[in-house]
Amino acid sequence: MSRRLGAGAALLVCLVGCRENPPPRPAGEAGVAARPGAPAAFSSALDSIPSVAQRPLTSLQLEGQEAYNAFCWTCHGLYGHGDGPGARGFPDPLPDLGSAAATATLEELVGRLQPGRGGPGRTGGSVWHGLPQEQLRAALAYVKGFAQPGTPGNPAAGRLVYAIYCVHCHGVRGAGDGRLAQATARRPSDLRVLDLEGRISHVFGSVRAGGVSPHGRYMPNWGGALSDAQIWDVVAYLRILQAAR
Repeated sequence: MSRRLGAGAALLVCLVGCRENPPPRPAGEAGVAARPGAPAAFSSALDSIPSVAQRPLTSLQLEGQEAYNAFCWTCHGLYGHGDGPGARGFPDPLPDLGSAAATATLEELVGRLQPGRGGPGRTGGSVWHGLPQEQLRAALAYVKGFAQPGTPGNPAAGRLVYAIYCVHCHGVRGAGDGRLAQATARRPSDLRVLDLEGRISHVFGSVRAGGVSPHGRYMPNWGGALSDAQIWDVVAYLRILQAAR
């Protein structure tokens, strides 16, 4: 219960305190963006890899997207993983909003963010005062879209992670032919033929723990750089790579 209330409190802090930091400009499909000042190599990789078809947003979610981009992304990140640049200012890690919203109705989320529901030590009740309920409701409707039905990850978010961490070895289509592939101890796996149905947990574990052979480590331990939510995002994006084969 305290974790769920913490998610509400953290969202409200950003709703009222992060409006001075505009979100990154979109690059590609809606909702996918490169960070300001991103290296040209990253922008090129993002443009080269298969895109993700976005589900249409409702009118309420479109309004909420504007509110989220104005107030929330700085701390909560582009996809609600709590990895925005302002997250370092919190004493505790911010919750994953997609996971927090997946098991609650919109009305339940709105109820958790009413005055006095934030929990001690996180925010003062005064941050709720003056915040239009319509704007709050819209932002939460947009946040609920971070939870992807039928998959533990968000492929659109995984596309960003793939462009930053994976494309250099695995290549733009996941064939294991990236520009650094020849420098690895073993040729990177062809991600297009991985069994994502019967062995999806194994794939997640391999990314998280990395890979080691008798000739040395052939894939880094990405669990040290990425959260579990981000790794699931990458695994979800692998389905896009396989479909684009």
